[in-house]
Amino acid sequence: MRDDIARLKGDKTERKGAIFDVDGTLLDSMPIWMEAGARYLESLGKVPEEYLGERLFAMTMTEAAAYLNDTYGLQKEIPEIIEEVNAIVEKFYFEEAPLKPGAIELLNWMRDSGMKIAVATSSDYPLIEAAFKRLGIFEYFTEILTCSQVGVGKEKPLIYEKAALAMDTAPENTCVVEDALHALLTAKKAGFFTIGVYDEASAGNQKELQKNADLYGENFYEILKKLRERS
Repeated sequence: MRDDIARLKGDKTERKGAIFDVDGTLLDSMPIWMEAGARYLESLGKVPEEYLGERLFAMTMTEAAAYLNDTYGLQKEIPEIIEEVNAIVEKFYFEEAPLKPGAIELLNWMRDSGMKIAVATSSDYPLIEAAFKRLGIFEYFTEILTCSQVGVGKEKPLIYEKAALAMDTAPENTCVVEDALHALLTAKKAGFFTIGVYDEASAGNQKELQKNADLYGENFYEILKKLRERS
């Protein structure tokens, strides 16, 4: 793998590529992770407490399931609750998850410009595949890589390096589009051109994201405008 990365870094090709995060970047999907617990309780005829999403967001799935079971007297096994909550999240991706405003315009511009496009996501592949096929963008991507597939999260650059290899693009000719500060910093340190995009779920880190990104925009329309000006 390292030999392949070294080969790409030494390649003088001008072929350009883009690697997109999904949740909070291409898809406006972060709200489901705040709403899943409430949706689940409502499906059982329970009234969720105010700010339940914020409380559960800081927990593991097991901890959250135990909290729901104990607090709302569900009298279920923890694995059963996890499975049922996951089904609600899956349904959201299969039926509801929308593209961020301007995403299709940016993807079209990149494709029409001859750029290759890939995905690097922490979400499960079947969810992303279902959402992308429903939204008509699945065919835009040379590769869709998940952190579980590569065996490491975005605290290390492996997922971005593998995506660049799949596109046969050098890191310096490849932009990584992220809404999360830690992921953007990982890509930046690995030599990728970084693009930061605003998402409400990551609002607390936006100043640092804007400071560290090579290019930043409040939305994809703004990013597309800046990219056109650079080209």
